[in-house]
Amino acid sequence: MRNYRGTLQNYIESISKLSGMEICIYDLNYFTYKINELYINWIFRSHNSPLCMLTKLSNERHKDCVRMEHNRLIDAFNSKEKFVIEPCHCGLVDIVVPITYGNHLIGGIFLGQVFIDKYPDLSIYERYFENYNDIDIKDIYRVVKDVPIKSYNELLYWKDICKLIASYIEEKINLFELKKQQEGKSYYLSILDTLPVLSAPMQKAVNIIRNRAIRGITLQQVASAVGYSPSHFSRRFKQEIGMTFSQCLKTLKIELAQYLLKESNKNICEIAFEVGYSDVPSFLRAFKEVTGMTPKEWMMHHVPIRPHREDSI
Repeated sequence: MRNYRGTLQNYIESISKLSGMEICIYDLNYFTYKINELYINWIFRSHNSPLCMLTKLSNERHKDCVRMEHNRLIDAFNSKEKFVIEPCHCGLVDIVVPITYGNHLIGGIFLGQVFIDKYPDLSIYERYFENYNDIDIKDIYRVVKDVPIKSYNELLYWKDICKLIASYIEEKINLFELKKQQEGKSYYLSILDTLPVLSAPMQKAVNIIRNRAIRGITLQQVASAVGYSPSHFSRRFKQEIGMTFSQCLKTLKIELAQYLLKESNKNICEIAFEVGYSDVPSFLRAFKEVTGMTPKEWMMHHVPIRPHREDSI
């Protein structure tokens, strides 16, 4: 699959490289899936440093992390300065800048995943992980030593850059919502909307697939429509699109499912049938194949922000 980069991804990759810190965009309103310029790779949608990944191995610890990130984001949203520099329960420090639409908190920028001035007392990890047998504390010690050390003032310098990125995102969202209101349409961004310029036959094929993916379409039907033999079409399709025909269909269906999970009140069974699956188990297998997560796990990254801060963990 092609590694499409929206404008936002170019920005945040540059910031991460220049700062020497990890960056991620928490999207609680699906804007990175709706707006071309804001489309980002999955790796930038949550904390993915080695220490974070080890911490989130269990569902219980993953929930701890999600609650903590939301708490820090709410702190930033409620602060007078519209940012905070706070540690998580594992001692990793981020600059946190909220992303808003009107008076609503819809996401945030996290830059850091560093320690301030020195490494923390390792006993905090012994206490936190002592009741879990799915992880070796030696692995925690190993990745802790690889975490960058930064000063508070250095993080303070980068908070203005994060605010600029938040302003850019908010401007794009405002323009998108204005267009949606004027046209009376609902949008979601699919992988087909992020492709570079295609040849005329492949562009025609993409248009057919976009309109028929959910109702059902075969490779032979699309190949015939663009004047290619099935084998020739299959080769050209993978060459230009970056994935096979079947992978493309599956991805389109699951992207729509993600949109419906976030934007509707439909249950899993209803969504599975709406996106073209005849049974729920097939849908769940396809969802995990495309996203690497179950729908429930995926929603943990897109749960709504509560209006008030939860108690610290």
